[in-house]
Order: sequence, then structure tokens, then C-alpha cells
Amino acid sequence: MPGPRGKALAALAVLAVLAQQAHCWAVELTNIRHDDPLAFVPWDEARNEPTQVWQGSYTHTERLSCELTTDLLFDWPDLKRSMSLWLEATVRKYHNVTQIYWERIRPIQHALTNIISLHEVMTSRDCILGILAIRFFYLIVQTRSYRESTLVSHNSMTTDWYYIVSKFNWSILVDTGWAPIFFSILAMLSQDFKKSHPDSVWMDCEELPHIGPLSTDMEAYISQDHETWHVFLEGLAQADEESLKRCPCAYAYVAALLATAQEDEKLARKFLDVSQYALRHFREENNFTLANVLLSKWEIFPVLAHATFVLDMPSGSSQKKSCEVLWCPEGGTPNTLTCRCETIFSQEFRNVSACLFVVDTRRRSSLRNITSILNARYWTLAYGINRAYAQDHGFEIDYVQPDSEIHYPERKVGWAKVKVLIDALRERGPERCAYGVSLDSDAFMRTSESLSAIIADYGLDQEKLIMFSQEYHVEQSEQTSSDIFINGGFFIVRNTPEAVQLLQEWYDVPETYEDMAHLKKDNPQGLNLCWDSRMQPKYASVTVLARALGCDMPASRGRCRGRAASLYCAFGNGSPTQLVQGPAVRAGNARHLVAATATKIQLHCVPECVRLG
Repeated sequence: MPGPRGKALAALAVLAVLAQQAHCWAVELTNIRHDDPLAFVPWDEARNEPTQVWQGSYTHTERLSCELTTDLLFDWPDLKRSMSLWLEATVRKYHNVTQIYWERIRPIQHALTNIISLHEVMTSRDCILGILAIRFFYLIVQTRSYRESTLVSHNSMTTDWYYIVSKFNWSILVDTGWAPIFFSILAMLSQDFKKSHPDSVWMDCEELPHIGPLSTDMEAYISQDHETWHVFLEGLAQADEESLKRCPCAYAYVAALLATAQEDEKLARKFLDVSQYALRHFREENNFTLANVLLSKWEIFPVLAHATFVLDMPSGSSQKKSCEVLWCPEGGTPNTLTCRCETIFSQEFRNVSACLFVVDTRRRSSLRNITSILNARYWTLAYGINRAYAQDHGFEIDYVQPDSEIHYPERKVGWAKVKVLIDALRERGPERCAYGVSLDSDAFMRTSESLSAIIADYGLDQEKLIMFSQEYHVEQSEQTSSDIFINGGFFIVRNTPEAVQLLQEWYDVPETYEDMAHLKKDNPQGLNLCWDSRMQPKYASVTVLARALGCDMPASRGRCRGRAASLYCAFGNGSPTQLVQGPAVRAGNARHLVAATATKIQLHCVPECVRLG
């Protein structure tokens, strides 16, 4: 039997083995050069065909910047600003990195998770660069094991890297404000990879023709004279395709250094594109391209991060503030594109009775004083705002905790909202509730205009029976042939026998259609999909799908003229509320906005909440 010392040594040996294993890849990381790097096409292994790529414009900088976003779920300018501020502080080693993290990154981490888990590049109709940036950014705020699993074991960033290195010119990324964000993220990923896997760090060429030996320390070039940069420029100009294939990372590094040293902004941008073109010449045989680029000894991305932050300074595109007009106490609806309050719905309407319903299994708390408000969760805060809105306009509002046996037996809880509305409208009748409104618990009203005006504008007081906001982001799974994609988080229905029966038929879809039965439980979007595939084809003539019509983004800068063309309600998928100062979550084109997500609710809503008692 070994003694205590022997046992201790054995334990240390086991720990050493485990530590060594922790720094090994779950799969073998290869670094085999591909003979034809420029011919790379992303491949969909599941379908055994080329991956479908995004069909939008790769050069429309105004739209790609996401400053004119009509996204209903996320405040892209604020997300961009938050990431940029923290990344700049981290890469440049400012003293307040931790403070910026807690102020800017920690509050949005749930939103980042929602984007990663629910949205893909191909389903993004609006902010593709934002989706790509967050897919990369998410790696650095997660664990090392998550990063390595994503980049190596599952190798799931191949298409993302293809977009960055092959589809979007880096000079254009500067104009959009996303360039310093991408390169700072890649710089941090590269640093972490090389630190945890020093044995995998590699170098393509120690010296280059007509340039000579290179230093891997970017700071060694800070005080170089004009002659050094002239040599770099000449050597880069003489590099042919074979040279670029042989030394892609080294040439990309040289071009990045030239971009950093160049005082002329136009030339600096050109060198960024040259660096990108050089890096495009590296392709790994087994598609471990990104992982190997990150492990390159050349400090390509720290140099690019520095260069692009400098180029971003004049415009400040990466750190522009969002519009802070969140509501309109004097009336109207906030338009975040013009940053003004605008009256968008008809003023010729008759007041109608409406009952608003918020359905959630969680108990709401009190909002009687400032302490209770500061401690309240987002569903309570959202309900407080909605109750204030209802009181202002003379509507009823109820917060209903559903009964699992009555409202959603053997179903996802989301179905409860439909059953609650059916029962309440039948019980109260049209005199008391001429219209029923369903609001998800993480949605709140941002408009000060009356629902009566909205109802009149959309013909719900005439031949229409029900109105939905349309889902802005296409649901990813179980898509049907229709292009409807209702958002069940907000809808208005007339309290007539026909309309209530329509709700009942919707609720019964999983029972009526065998192929829909699994949507009772399997999919959180089940009730939306049931409407899209079974109800909408049958009841299209009495359904309003509130969406933007006839908007020309470039011509009108995202504004639709004339009568409001859409009514949107976005929801935050359970995002935790941050009761903080600063821009609220932006819910898209406020010209067409009635309800927004409760991802952030500002302190200036407190007077409205306090008076609820």
C-alpha cells in the first residue's frame, strides 16, 4: 500500500494528466494548406449542397450600419455601442474595463443569448453584420471550453468567417462602424487561443521577398521611419498570387501594419482591403481555417483593431448613441429614426371599449413606491406601464395567472393566452369589452395614441375580426410554405360570436389536425405556426397582418409616408429587465410601433408606475 506521500504524488500525476487533456482539442486540429483557397464555398453538410448565403446588399453602408434598423427585437445601435466601448477599453487596456463590462455588457447578455439561440444570418432581414458580430462576440463572453467547442470541435463558425473574409470588404466595414468590433473580438480570441494552446501556434513565413525578416511584436513598428514603410509597400506591391498562397498571414500582417501607419484615410482603407485579400489566400484543407488564423504567430487582428478604431474616430460610427425618445407624454408615438414624437394614426375615430389581458404564470409584485419599482422584475414593470396606458385611455386591463387544467392542459403555457381571451370575452360581452387585446408579459405600450384610433385605422370596426403584428424575424423551425409568421405576443380581436369562435378554432388546431398535434407542447412558437399554416389560409379576408407596405428604405431613410402601414409588437423572450438610465431597447421603426419589448425599462417611467398605487 502506498504511503501518504505516494498517494499525494499519484494524485498530482492524475491532475497533471487532466490539465494536459484540458488543453487538448476534442478533435484533431489540422493545418493542411488547400491548393485552391479562393475557390472556397461554404457547404451545408446536412443537405449536401452549398450553404445558401445572404441575398442582401454587401455595399449599402447606411443599411449595414444598422442605424436605420427596423428590427423589432433589439436595439442594434445600442448593442453596437456597448460592444465597441468595452472592446476598445479591453484591447487598449483602459483602467475601467470591468466597470464598462458591468454597465454595458452584463445588462445585454440575455439579449445576446436570444440572438445566438433564436436567429441566424440567413433569417436576418435587417442587421446581418450585427448578427455576425454577436455570434463572434458571444464567444469571448463565454467559457474557454465553449469557445473551443464552437471553433474546433463543432467548427460551426466556418460560414461566419467566410462572410468576414470573403463577402464584406473591410473598408466598407469601417464605414458601417462594425470593423473595430469584429477585429477586437478576433484579437481577443486569438490571444486566448494562443495562450491555451501554445504548441499549436504557427508561422507561415518568417521573412518575405523584398521585405526581409518580420517582427511578431507590433509595437516594434511604432517608431519606424519612412524607409521601413516604403520597403513594406514595395514588397507588398511585388507579391504575386503564388507568394500570397505561400505566406498569406505574413502579407496580411504587413498590409495591416501599413493601414495603421498610414495617415491618409483613403490609403489606410485600401490597405485594409489588401490585408483581407492576402488573408483570403489561407484555407485549411479540413475547414479549420479560422482556428488556424487565430493561432497564427502574426498579430494580425490586434493591428487591425487599432487601425480601425483610429479610422472610426472621425465619424464615431461604432459608438453612436441611440435615440432616447422613449415615449410621448404630450401625445403621439416615438419615431426612433427621426427621434421625434409623431401622430401616425387617424384622429377621426370613436372611442370603443377594450379589455387588455396579460397572461403569465408568475406573480406580479407591487409598484407602490420607488423601492418596489427598483426591485420589480420585468413582467411587473411592463404591466405597470400597460396599466398606466389603459387608465389613461379608459380601458380595462387584467393580469391573469392561468390555470394549467383550464387554460393550457397538456400544452405549452403560451396557449393559455388564447383560452383566457375566449373565456373572458364570452363572459364579459361586447358592451363591456368590444375588443380583446392580448399582450405578452414582456411587452409594453410605447404609443400615447389610443387603441381606438388603431382599431379604426385597420378596419377592425368594420369587416376585419382580428389583427396580428407580423413576426419580424422568421421562425427558424417547422416553416410552412406560407410567408405569414404572425407574432402571437400581441393581437387585437373583436368581441363578436364569429371572432370568438375564430379564437376557439385556433385553440383547437392541434386537436383538429393530427399533423399539428405536436405543436401543443413541442415548440414555443406552436400557436403562431398553427395560425400560419391552418388559420390564415382560411381566414385571410378577416385578418389584418400589420406590416410595413411600400417603404423604400434608401429613398425615405426607412420612413413610410402617408397612413401608418404597420403595427408592431416585439417581445423579449424572457429578457431580464435592467432598470437603468440610457437608451431603451429599440423596437424598430417607431413610426409603426405600438408595443415594445421590456428588455429595458427606464427610470423615467417611474412616475407613471408610482401612481398605480
